Amino acid sequence: MNRLRGHQVESTQVGFRARIGRHVIIREGSEVESSVEIGDYSYISGPRAYIEAATIGKFCSIARQTTIGVSGHDYKKVTTHPFIIDPAYEFVCENGSQTQKLPPVIGHDVWIGMNCVVHRGVTIGHGAVIASDAVVTTDVRPYSIVGGNPARHIKYRFSPEVIDSLLRIEWWNWDEIRLKGALAEFDSPERFVKKYACTTGSPPL
Repeated sequence: MNRLRGHQVESTQVGFRARIGRHVIIREGSEVESSVEIGDYSYISGPRAYIEAATIGKFCSIARQTTIGVSGHDYKKVTTHPFIIDPAYEFVCENGSQTQKLPPVIGHDVWIGMNCVVHRGVTIGHGAVIASDAVVTTDVRPYSIVGGNPARHIKYRFSPEVIDSLLRIEWWNWDEIRLKGALAEFDSPERFVKKYACTTGSPPL
């Protein structure tokens, strides 16, 4: 698959059923479970990056020692221990169940810094930046920079006008030829949106 789809999957701890896009890089020491979907050109730096469940967009940058989409424990029951639902403990109750939040949804062109934790049930919008050591427990707006524990909004990367244009342009869905032709404009968001603002796409995440 590395040869067929241009991957650089160096880790041996990638689930067999994980859905991996084209030209994805997964560094050695990263652990990716089978319920993970990773879009084209995204990369995960090892070591000790752990992704249990998530939908990850294209062109995402995920730093080492990041934890994403780990299952939780139900604190509303008598015990938070899973022995009433896990057969490994031989105490399974026939009516035992544990409700999990949905896996996180991470948009396109998202940068997640070192040592971050992204909880289940959250959506991270396109172009967002998650500062190192942040703990994301709520949704993150597109092109927002957040940090802290719990993560809070710090600022937006660009002006509202530029953000709106980028979300409508959806450059992450362009083919390789068009991307290569636009490389000179990527240095300047203002010049980029001025040139490509006529391109529209689906509603923003």
